[in-house]
Amino acid sequence: MARIERGGSMPNPSPHKARLAKKRRRKPGDLAAVTRVLWHAIVTAEDILNEADEADMQLRCVHALSQAAGQYAKLLEVGEYESRIAALEAEVRLAQQRPHRTP
Repeated sequence: MARIERGGSMPNPSPHKARLAKKRRRKPGDLAAVTRVLWHAIVTAEDILNEADEADMQLRCVHALSQAAGQYAKLLEVGEYESRIAALEAEVRLAQQRPHRTP
């Protein structure tokens, strides 16, 4: 009689562990959290640039700063659009709740 080893040829030897790992995954972040993290990365890269002695490290920091700053500007723009859209949606809801006047 052949003995079956746990996890031998099964595609997922421990489905319970896989379910636990899936539950522990991070939840989707919000725009404010991403903006804070990106700003922290920009400040860190700037600090490293100021302390760097080697030209290679300075170039890497400049590249990282330019990339992060571009993304940061886009995030600020998206955040502004979100607030404007929310204000317009609120105005539309108020307008729909008011009784219509006929001339």
